[in-house]
Amino acid sequence: MQTYQAILKAWYASRNWTEYDFQQELAEAYRQGYNGILNAPTGSGKTYAMWLPVIAKHLADETHRQKGLRVLWITPLRALAKDIRKALQEACDLFDMDWRVEIRTGDISAKEKQAQKKQLPECLIITPESLHVLLCQVGYEQIFSQLDCVVVDEWHELIGSKRGVQIELALSRLKALATQQNRQLRIWGISAPIGNLTEALEVLLGKDADEENAVVVRS
Repeated sequence: MQTYQAILKAWYASRNWTEYDFQQELAEAYRQGYNGILNAPTGSGKTYAMWLPVIAKHLADETHRQKGLRVLWITPLRALAKDIRKALQEACDLFDMDWRVEIRTGDISAKEKQAQKKQLPECLIITPESLHVLLCQVGYEQIFSQLDCVVVDEWHELIGSKRGVQIELALSRLKALATQQNRQLRIWGISAPIGNLTEALEVLLGKDADEENAVVVRS
């Protein structure tokens, strides 16, 4: 069984890449159980910086072997969902993980939704609206009973908007559910540079946005 750090090093070595300081900082924060915001410009490697710690944690932890939804990756941009899915799935495949990464937006077919209803993937890329549809389903508590992490992509595009409020409400419910089920739920936002990161963190995390629970990682 590889260690968390060894798994991360293996990924970067496979690509002949060198980790940036912010990628190492985020990986360590995630390992320690922090919530937070990754503040990085487009093209800086922020998707992999966020995703690799998530899968490394699961690979290094022998207790996380059951099937079921583990990660929600919330995106406001349906047009980018396919690119995100490809990147996340490629990382899983490199480590021979049996994880599936799928999309849940208004664009997918009824057939795909039915298949997901029978067996959800380990990672679901989803819009704020589609997440609320899931939360309204009968027995939704079971759908999220193994959820370990929620990533809110493009948080700078959502904060202060109606869709941002939808996410705040959804996160509040998911956190309450995790507490009821006695499990930890990590919540991370990915944001391009914005004016007030402290406020962005507070809006995303609410009462959990204190120094003991949350960090801002800057590229």
